Amino acid sequence: MKNLKLELFNFKKDLSLEQEEISQIVESHMNACSVASEKAIIKSLVEKLKPYTYDKQVVTLLESLTDDMSNHELLYELKHLYSVLNEKNQGELYRQPINVLLQTINLDSDQDRMVKVLNELSVYDWVPEIKLFVYNLTKSPEQKTNLLSGGVSESVFTIVEQVEEGHVALVKDSWFLLTDDKIEKTTLESHVTDEEKLRTLRVLETAMNYSTVDNDRINFRISENLTIGLSVNDKSKLFINDDQMNEETTLESLFDSPIVPIVNKNFYPILLETAKNIDKFVELDIVKKVSNLINPYLEVFAFNYKNNMFAYRCDERHGNSFFAYSSALEVINEIRNELNLDLSYFYEDKLDKELVVKRKLEDKEREITLKLEEVKFNISKVEASIKVIGGSELLTEALDKLNKRSNSLQEELDSVREVKQSEKVKL
Repeated sequence: MKNLKLELFNFKKDLSLEQEEISQIVESHMNACSVASEKAIIKSLVEKLKPYTYDKQVVTLLESLTDDMSNHELLYELKHLYSVLNEKNQGELYRQPINVLLQTINLDSDQDRMVKVLNELSVYDWVPEIKLFVYNLTKSPEQKTNLLSGGVSESVFTIVEQVEEGHVALVKDSWFLLTDDKIEKTTLESHVTDEEKLRTLRVLETAMNYSTVDNDRINFRISENLTIGLSVNDKSKLFINDDQMNEETTLESLFDSPIVPIVNKNFYPILLETAKNIDKFVELDIVKKVSNLINPYLEVFAFNYKNNMFAYRCDERHGNSFFAYSSALEVINEIRNELNLDLSYFYEDKLDKELVVKRKLEDKEREITLKLEEVKFNISKVEASIKVIGGSELLTEALDKLNKRSNSLQEELDSVREVKQSEKVKL
């Protein structure tokens, strides 16, 4: 994560006299670094400097800061939460959750931070800001899993084409046939006989090898310093290195210009065919791509389709293979062991109801236990204060409330454990 104040200082000192207005805006945001969060300052800076984006220095600064905020999203959000709570911390009401928050921020990795957020910070859900933060952080099961795991799961965007037998979809380097009741590996020629249609799909297959696809855009890396993007939602929009081109710019005029090096002009028919068939690029929500930096040779594409579970293993050392599984737990455990990622959220509809209940009860038990430990810790502190300074109405009242809270949590914990034991017997 960048040192924001230092970044703004270095930017400001390189400004000329003609850039005095920009300098004043930057200086005011530098002064705010001691009272506001980096996230709030950057958002304000983007807004205030919007009229000056004709200046390349300004554009470079804003891109650098927004990229950094995107790359360290969790850390920026945690520091913003700290700023909000610290401002509201009247009478040291939030002292303990703020301490936990500071400990979380000072951890070395997002994975460690996420674990602490879920296990410790979430206990303080009586603080509205923390409750909202934890909810927003964990509402996506995929994001939560990625932050807690060594591996990463990703959505798969690819080409899908309707054929007589169902649909064919390109996954990694192979075509798969999706029928009403199964998935099988196939060849494109087995289902597409029209020569023109076949040629188009082969060009689009080539396009997949040179592009990255997401919900909004298909980006082609034309050269080391040039990326051309096609909007998925608006066919008239073109992007060069993330900058949107004016409406008059077309693919033809772009490739006729000096912007595209002569050696890269052969990309034109690929991009043109992609632009004509943009509707064929979709998110294939029945499959997840799983990878891990520690095992860079292996990628697994896990399928959850109707009543079927498959895994397409792409191993650079041992070749590719396609397996069917009779049990969701089987494929979940295999991927967890090899790539350190839990795909339970993806196969939840396949897991036994009892198993799902068991996992939810375990989460609930852990949550209550942490709350109970915190309450008991506060009880011991109040009791110690009474011993040192003597009893008072305020301390006695606080101790009484804490004991009632402790008893209530203990009853709730006993109840969860009882239900958990009955579920264990069932299993």
